[in-house]
Amino acid sequence: MKERLPYLALGVAMVAISLSAIFIRWSDSSPLVAAAHRQAFATLLFLPPLLWNRAAGLRRLTRRELASMAVIGLLLGAHFGFFFAAVKATSVVAAVLLATCHPVFVAAVGAVVLGETLSRQAQRGMALALGGMLLLLGGDLLQDPGTLHGNGLALVSGLLAGAYYLGGRSLRQTVALADYALVVYAFSALALWSAVFAAGDAWQGLPQREYLLFGLMALVPTLLGHTLQNWALGYLPAFVVTVTLLAEPVGSGLLALAIFGEQPGWPELLGGAAVLAGIWAVATPPKLSAA
Repeated sequence: MKERLPYLALGVAMVAISLSAIFIRWSDSSPLVAAAHRQAFATLLFLPPLLWNRAAGLRRLTRRELASMAVIGLLLGAHFGFFFAAVKATSVVAAVLLATCHPVFVAAVGAVVLGETLSRQAQRGMALALGGMLLLLGGDLLQDPGTLHGNGLALVSGLLAGAYYLGGRSLRQTVALADYALVVYAFSALALWSAVFAAGDAWQGLPQREYLLFGLMALVPTLLGHTLQNWALGYLPAFVVTVTLLAEPVGSGLLALAIFGEQPGWPELLGGAAVLAGIWAVATPPKLSAA
């Protein structure tokens, strides 16, 4: 039974993360206001560990680490701003698919900028995923041009997510998860609230239902989903946990179909299948040939 617990945790994490787009769609607030509240509430959730150890971890952070986490937080805030807007402007399936393409973007940047070697499997996976994105975007021009804007927002959110993961890759090896999350989430909330005030979006006097949804966004996908994901990472290979990201578009799509009656069109089905297959190829290690 103990051997199955990490897999069970991953299953629960994927359901929790898949609910993110559903909560966003349920909210009647502007995307920026919803995203700003989610990140503010998520920041508060990480305060208890900070108070428990009397901010010992934060006091050990260097100025360079703090500055780096501030930039990463701004990237995360921008990602959420674009993603929340995308969920409101296009189908849940398309928004989540394009926003979860960051393994492909990370692999591309790692190869071009960092000089990392890509296997042939990863190269083919990148080409397949990019082809799926083009099919998804091009199909919208033919089927429903109105969703192209939303898909563009989702694609930008995926690029920003890739930059966020790249930036945090080295820091997470030296900074504790609670300290890292608190600082990054705080700066992401700061960025989003600045955008809310700049845009002049209404954020006061919201119905209690909205605050309940904001709290669920922070508690379920962020705290429950990502915490279980990180816990499973201590017991399972990294690529196994990474590949479970592929379940989010599927889970969100099934939930959107059941709750909103949102049926995916042929661009989402064909393009989405290519994108998922491509991410799988990039995220999983290539099979070794027999000697």
